[in-house]
Amino acid sequence: MNTKDFELALDEVVWLITLLANQSFLIHNLRNKEDKKDLLTEEEVELLTTSFDLAEYKNAIMASMLRGTKRHVESEPLKNEEVG
Repeated sequence: MNTKDFELALDEVVWLITLLANQSFLIHNLRNKEDKKDLLTEEEVELLTTSFDLAEYKNAIMASMLRGTKRHVESEPLKNEEVG
């Protein structure tokens, strides 16, 4: 992976982590109009994490996405299939 691709991938991971981290704040703000909390920015997330953290988060996010989209398909026998 070249440097530009790595930077783009890292930016996307930071964006996704920021989005996920802000979910609880957004729900709080929706339910508590008078007591709104500030959202995290991508710059803050970058400052609060290390490159090693981001790599681990990326792996955890990808594993979660794979588990969430995993499907087990079971086939039923055809109704007109000859048996025996």
